[in-house]
Amino acid sequence: MVTEELAVRGVRFLWNRALSWVAEVGRVVMMLGDTAKYLIPGLRSMRLVIQQCHAIGVGSLWLVVVVSLFTGAVAAVQAAYQFTNVVPLKFIGSVILRSVIIELGPVLTALIVGGRVGASIAAELGTMKVTEQIDAMRAMAINPVRYSSSRASSRRSSCCRC
Repeated sequence: MVTEELAVRGVRFLWNRALSWVAEVGRVVMMLGDTAKYLIPGLRSMRLVIQQCHAIGVGSLWLVVVVSLFTGAVAAVQAAYQFTNVVPLKFIGSVILRSVIIELGPVLTALIVGGRVGASIAAELGTMKVTEQIDAMRAMAINPVRYSSSRASSRRSSCCRC
């Protein structure tokens, strides 16, 4: 009898977890739909779009350069160690240049800029939540998704095309 009760509790627990997961996925899909609906009207202020492009592109440039320099240095040291008796060392520079710029450059740039921008968006929305700005928007009958998420995503998505 105890094992049956334990099994029933386990099934209920799993059912509740599955339902909460489905509900969370539904909330995320609804928010993405709202964001997509408000995306185009969020592009009204070109000055804000240019500011965001500057903050995302130029602000991330130094970080991309530093990571690329260290990646190139590590790749050069490893290649020099591996190719010591196989390839003349004078060719390693051109090999590293091509491999880092062509192969690793776009991937590292995307990871660094994506991480920096994602952290910026998360920090901005987290600050708005902690300082109760989102609750204040709801109290004033302003849709927080329209105000915060769609504006931020429209500015940042337009910067990807800059």
